[in-house]
Amino acid sequence: MDGETCLRQAYDAIFHGDFESAIFWFQQAIAMEPENAAYHYKGSVTCARSGKLALAMTYALKAVELNPNEISYQLNLRTLMARQKIIEARALLSLPVPDLEKSLQLLKEAAQFDPLSAEARLLLGILYRMQQDYRSALESIRDALLLEPQHEEAKRLLHEVRGERRRLLKQQYSQYKPKRNR
Repeated sequence: MDGETCLRQAYDAIFHGDFESAIFWFQQAIAMEPENAAYHYKGSVTCARSGKLALAMTYALKAVELNPNEISYQLNLRTLMARQKIIEARALLSLPVPDLEKSLQLLKEAAQFDPLSAEARLLLGILYRMQQDYRSALESIRDALLLEPQHEEAKRLLHEVRGERRRLLKQQYSQYKPKRNR
């Protein structure tokens, strides 16, 4: 058995919805041909789809290391790095005392790694809202909607943040009473 045979077995397993077997077969292909960047890349994609982000990152890093000029390998790695940053930010936000600053930094990095991540943009919008930075919140949520126009949560948040911003502005300006010249 060679790497290509293992690869065919992996694709057959994917076709049948058996992602655990597919990962096993990608691992076999990689063990037989550890210098084959394509095997690492394909294994990375399958692991990511199966929720095995740590293994996906390992394979993606190796694929880029073996073939640094392949754009698809670089994009895959950047996407995985963005997902990792989002996971870290979510963990920090779920703490009893959320770390907003670190989460904000991680989500900005995620958006840089993967400019097409609507999730990173939406979470940035939520964080900005928590900080009452409504202008940035609206911008981030609009960006998320540009990336995923049918995203219902983003639509709802956009409406809510607009209302909050309107109320805040109304409150600020209702307290301002200029003196009249007589």
